[in-house]
Amino acid sequence: MSTLNPYKKLVFQNIENALSDLNAEDKGRYFICNCPECNQHEAFMYKNNKHFIQCNRENQCGSRMMLEFHEKGNMSAYEQNMAKHYPNLTTDQRQSLDWSNRVFSYAKNYFKSEALDNGYRGLSKQTTRGFAVDLQHEDIVQHVFQKAEPLLNKDYSNNSWMCKRNLIFPLYGEDNTLDRVLLRSSIDENLDPKEIQLIVNPSKETRDFFMDIPQDAENVVVSESILDALSFREVDENVGIMALTGATKTRQVKEYLAEHKEQFVDKKLLIAMDDDQAGWKATRDIVNTIEGDGVGDNWAVFDYTSGTKDANENLQQSRKAFTKTYNQMAAHTKQHERVMAIEHEP
Repeated sequence: MSTLNPYKKLVFQNIENALSDLNAEDKGRYFICNCPECNQHEAFMYKNNKHFIQCNRENQCGSRMMLEFHEKGNMSAYEQNMAKHYPNLTTDQRQSLDWSNRVFSYAKNYFKSEALDNGYRGLSKQTTRGFAVDLQHEDIVQHVFQKAEPLLNKDYSNNSWMCKRNLIFPLYGEDNTLDRVLLRSSIDENLDPKEIQLIVNPSKETRDFFMDIPQDAENVVVSESILDALSFREVDENVGIMALTGATKTRQVKEYLAEHKEQFVDKKLLIAMDDDQAGWKATRDIVNTIEGDGVGDNWAVFDYTSGTKDANENLQQSRKAFTKTYNQMAAHTKQHERVMAIEHEP
């Protein structure tokens, strides 16, 4: 495991003062702040790890700093929130959920990743950094499974097929606690299936879609997987994303769109399911919700380059063509013709 560069410690009275002093700008799951070192408005702080801030200007600054707060009561808010909202979890389960949430936040910020840093499936480390964790080694994955066993009700730590899945995509609920994890492998990319998902919060119906929509996003992509969604983030760092965890899992996304339609009034929605039978059905379901529940009239179905069936495949095959199509479709409104064609697909 790589040795980290030293980091400074910043002390504030409370988190509210820190956000104010750092001129924090809400970007959904994270804040963009003034870097305390170079004073540029390019440092980031994730909402589920407000103890850490890092400058995004890696070649010019890249400073990493820890935040400390005088008002210790505020720092136990996460634990208090879990006890309040998840009384049905046992003590062991709450401790396991707390540990899992913290270790994934830590790994995002501190673990170096050859797989992610070198461009995983066409995605830069800047794109994957906020969404993916590389546990790197099978023994680390094994340890995580051991600690998470109270939540999973199954011990995967002695299953080498599972322990090879070193790439973790944590999925958080609206209360910012861990709901699910999606597991993939860069150790053995021939594993089948390529992606496994596990529920890590057995006390509730867990969220089954990723969502990260910056407040000033003009476009929001609804895709079939997190890798497809991040492919759009790769060509537009400010695009909002809603990523399913499978083509059949549209219910929660549809409910969210209908219940929060005011959030999408000024957004352009791009529906980007896979170009196959399951994807066409998911597209119809989502479009019916958009139109039937009055979510908005400004939407389009993404049209992939010939020979590709999803966004990540399209990005890897031809980044230039993918970027051009995205820019063209994002710039126009009310492009509904593709759905008419989908209605007649075999």
